[in-house]
Amino acid sequence: MTAIPSYILSGFLGSGKTTLLINILRYCKKKNLKPTIILNELGSVNVESHLFENEQVFELLDGCICCTIQDDLKKTLMNVVKQHEKG
Repeated sequence: MTAIPSYILSGFLGSGKTTLLINILRYCKKKNLKPTIILNELGSVNVESHLFENEQVFELLDGCICCTIQDDLKKTLMNVVKQHEKG
């Protein structure tokens, strides 16, 4: 299995996560890269989904990765690996 380049963005509300992610996506578009995005929303609705029109997005909604939705994260990461291996 080859390594999959990954970034983890975390921070408080208003800390600039969305701005950084938008800049990463612009860079990927320039380089013709196709990132996969895993979003962890603490609420039941993803309020930023309009930002990700051409990217593959996995949503982990309504819970904290650390304690509530660990199994969902594990399944999602396995799906990312499978997608990466397909090309």
